[in-house]
Amino acid sequence: MAHKIIICDKFDAEGVKRIQEHPDLECVYNGGYKREELLPLLADVDGLIIRSATTVDKEILEQSPNLKLVVRAGVGVDNIDIPEASRRGVIVMNAPGGNSVSTAEQALALLFALARKTPQANASMKESAWEKKKFKGVELTGKTIGVAGLGRIGKEVVKRARGLGMRVIGFDPYIPRENLADLEIQIVDKDTILRESDFITVHTPLTDTTRDFISSENLKQLKDGVYLVNCARGGIYNEAALVEGLESGKLGGVALDVFSAEPPPAEFPLRNFENCIMTPHLGASTGDAEFAVAMETVDELIDFFARGTARNALNFPSIDPDAMEFLKPYFKGGERFGKMLAAMCAGNVTVIDINYHGEIAAYMTQPVTTAILRGVLGLALGNDTVNYVNAPFLARDRGIKVNENADKDGKGFSSFVEISLKNQDGQSFTLKYTSFRQEPRAFNFMGLALEFIPSGIHLVVSNRDVPRVIGTIGTFLADQNVNIASMDLGRTEKGGTAHSIVTVDELLPQDALDAFRGLDHIDNVVQVDLRD
Repeated sequence: MAHKIIICDKFDAEGVKRIQEHPDLECVYNGGYKREELLPLLADVDGLIIRSATTVDKEILEQSPNLKLVVRAGVGVDNIDIPEASRRGVIVMNAPGGNSVSTAEQALALLFALARKTPQANASMKESAWEKKKFKGVELTGKTIGVAGLGRIGKEVVKRARGLGMRVIGFDPYIPRENLADLEIQIVDKDTILRESDFITVHTPLTDTTRDFISSENLKQLKDGVYLVNCARGGIYNEAALVEGLESGKLGGVALDVFSAEPPPAEFPLRNFENCIMTPHLGASTGDAEFAVAMETVDELIDFFARGTARNALNFPSIDPDAMEFLKPYFKGGERFGKMLAAMCAGNVTVIDINYHGEIAAYMTQPVTTAILRGVLGLALGNDTVNYVNAPFLARDRGIKVNENADKDGKGFSSFVEISLKNQDGQSFTLKYTSFRQEPRAFNFMGLALEFIPSGIHLVVSNRDVPRVIGTIGTFLADQNVNIASMDLGRTEKGGTAHSIVTVDELLPQDALDAFRGLDHIDNVVQVDLRD
């Protein structure tokens, strides 16, 4: 029997034809369905293809008892209730590759528009004015462009910027430098991007580490008159900081294709600046990109139903229920502890060693390894990019070596997992955890007998073991009006290095973290958000 596929939104004609002609698929499509039209069609559907117009929520999933797959023809999956889909065993995929060139070209289009004030000049001409002197621009040739994020889209931008004769510097701490050698550009740190760039363009997901890449705190690091472009995600540039920079003249201009709220509200303050160019999220809005995304979507659909292959899946594959019950705390702990250790590495991971001890060694541990990798990589790439299917491939693409070992000797525990991350400087960050009352619990951190649960906002503090440090930490957090929920600590030896896991009720802003790191006897502070 053919699998029934409903294409819920407007879709490329060639993509529709490919599904209609496939012998194992029955295609239902009328150019796009309203919700009330779609609901009666769902009783026997096997797969849905959606774009942004259709929301796959609990009601849709309840009406689709046979549903096996939802494919989002594009990147963003905010319109899919992934947890509910996972609970119902529905695989969710997206198609992230098809719009790379179109988005890169949109970034370059905005770059040109900023440099030559083209939109403003056009508007002036439409008003019958001739203001040649007012719209004097700058050349791109010879200028320095900082590209933050060197994944698919960032690399396409680099190629084109080099072709324009620009000096290109790149920043991406989550991809080893040797994997970026073919770009033939200078790989630098964030501060260098901010300090040296005449133009900055960002091509990263929105994560805790990329949010507020430009903020009120670091505006002063920028060159006077720098131009900023964002075709990635709203929130990577702090919009209040952009207002501040445009008002002061620190920023020469801003071009935004994405916003924290889409569409932005009518009173959006950036509308008031002539040197702020805004477009309504057009990065992937070309016929070429829509065709490429459609072909990628159909390829994924056919691979799933014809060959059982799940490409670009965003949720967890099915596992035997008994095994799942046992492994559940190890999945949860692996992802959270992986994220914590990656934060300590500043995302700069080259080697991951995972050792399984005791009863867990008899299970299929690859899914736990994948959960750990998702935590490690998700810190940099975002959980809408990294999933339980593609995490091993993303790790391999970034040159991260992953070693796994299993030992049935629990060494005093029924089961435990040992994780070790190594960074490019050869530093190692280690943690051991087990399952206690079906919840993950660390019992050894950086070689110390330090016990804590991975839940909430953690401050990982390294300090010299001298008197009054704990009091200093408490006083500092009190001055920030931040409450301490718990504190777990240990030390290597008297007078040596001490580590603390301080769980707090609120996130510390960047300036407070910087001040924390500057306190006497504090070596480092890393904040990691492990809230559900």
